[in-house]
This record gives sequence, C-alpha cells and structure tokens, in this order.
Amino acid sequence: MDGVACSIGYAELVRQKGEVAKQVYYGKLGLETKFFVEKYGELPITHKEGGYVGGDRFVLLDTADPDAVDPEINPGQVLEVFDHRQLVFTEKFANATLHIELVGSCATLVTEEYRKNQLSPTLLTAQLLYGAIISNTINFKNKVTTDRDKTAAEWLKPIAGITDGFIKEMFDRKSQITPANLQETLLQDFSVKEIGEKRFGIAQLEITDLEKCVRENQEAIEVFLNRMKIEKELDFSLFTGIDIYEGYNILLAVDGESGKMFGEVLNLDLSNGRFRTESIIMRKEIWPKIKAYYES
Repeated sequence: MDGVACSIGYAELVRQKGEVAKQVYYGKLGLETKFFVEKYGELPITHKEGGYVGGDRFVLLDTADPDAVDPEINPGQVLEVFDHRQLVFTEKFANATLHIELVGSCATLVTEEYRKNQLSPTLLTAQLLYGAIISNTINFKNKVTTDRDKTAAEWLKPIAGITDGFIKEMFDRKSQITPANLQETLLQDFSVKEIGEKRFGIAQLEITDLEKCVRENQEAIEVFLNRMKIEKELDFSLFTGIDIYEGYNILLAVDGESGKMFGEVLNLDLSNGRFRTESIIMRKEIWPKIKAYYES
C-alpha cells in the first residue's frame, strides 16, 4: 500500500514540477491497495517487471533494500531513495540522494515533499497517501508513529475528502483473510534478510479479529512458514500478526530454534512457539533488534 501510494504520489509531484515521470510497481497488489481499486477503479500505476532501457533512471519509494526491488533495475541508475525504516542498505545505491527518515510511513515523506514545494496532490493521490499513513501507523497506534505522520495526515485529510467510515472500511477490507487467499497474502508481504551470516524470514499480517484468524488458520500459517524456510533457505522464520483495532501482536515461530532466537531478540517467551504481546511491534522494529543481537 505505502509503496504504491508513494509511487503515484511522487510521480505526480515530479510532473507538477514540469518533469517527466512514470509510476510503476513490482510484485503484486496487497488487500489494502485492492480496496482502492474496488472503490475507485483502476489506479494510475503500471505493473512492470523488467523491460527497462539503458537510459531509464529510478526513484525508489518505501524501500532501500536491493532484494525488494526488481532485479532488472541497476542500483547505479537509482537517483533517489525514500524509506522510513531503521534497517536499510543505502550503500548499494551509491549515486542516489537518500531520504531515510524514521517516521511511521513513507507516504509522510512524500506528503512533506508536496508541502516543501507548495503544491497539492489530486483527490485520488491524497486519498492514497492518507490511507497509506493510516495503514502503516495502524491508525497512529504503533510505536513508530511520529508527530510528522499525524501532521501529514491532517494536511491531507481535507484535500482527500475523507469520510468518517473510510478507515474502518479500509481496515475491514484488508482483514478479509480466507483459507483461499491466506498463503498468497502471507507471501506478498514476506520479508527475507541476511544478518550475521544467518537468513531470516518474517511474515506480517495486519488485520482485525486476529485471535479468530490465527485460531482458524494456525496450522496453515505453520505450513507456510515451513515452506518458506525450505524454499528460501532460511535459518529462522516467524509470523507476526497485528490486531489493528485492539493493538497487540500474536507471534508464531516455525520451530524451536526460531522460537529461541526470536524470543531472545525480543525478550519474550516463545518456547512453546506462540506469544501474544500487550502492544504493537512492527516488523520494521524487529529487524534492527536482530541486527543489534548479532552485533553485540
């Protein structure tokens, strides 16, 4: 959601400044983005995997990880990188201007670019950017939320014409998890990183009524984690579910080794493979903890 909104938003801003830009995305659309497709029709963005020409230049939005980018993109042709995560790989983009800010949503950074240039996004773009901020901060409930996120959302809200039921409608749509779409949904947002010569995989799911979803699908989630561990040659694998209304996580470790490692990293008891937190922890907060654990 954040990446698509930012791609559309930043390309629009570039064009408003009189330059040429095209917005594209790599991979598949998540349930939140599909909410906007169903609500407003096709979004002004093109799915593209490869097929670039030598003169193309790129701006990366909502990622600073080469492994999350189309492998056809040459890192040397990346001009700018916008991301909001603590664990980034900016050394891979030697020619890029970096915009790495620890805010709750990359859409906040794009919104701030509009304000710096005294420009305004169009209606749909404002709705996408607003939705991305609300989604990424779990409606300002998670610990990575900043005052900058709240300020950006407040600035966007009248431009976007947000109604009272917008947030609930968006969150309800992203929570429509079924046995038929569970595996694909987990795969879309499965993140792999190599840290300390170990390979880690974390699946993240942000929905309403998390307890019910995990209770009904725990076996399928564990099957998915095992499959990812084999296919992606992982040392450790974890599922983290977030209840976006109640504000807690349920963590599931794929095996005893993963439970021990993630338990030590997060200072909690995963010895039985399952743990429910009292507050929200985002995956973007877990990665730096893993890095610190292996560097200590």
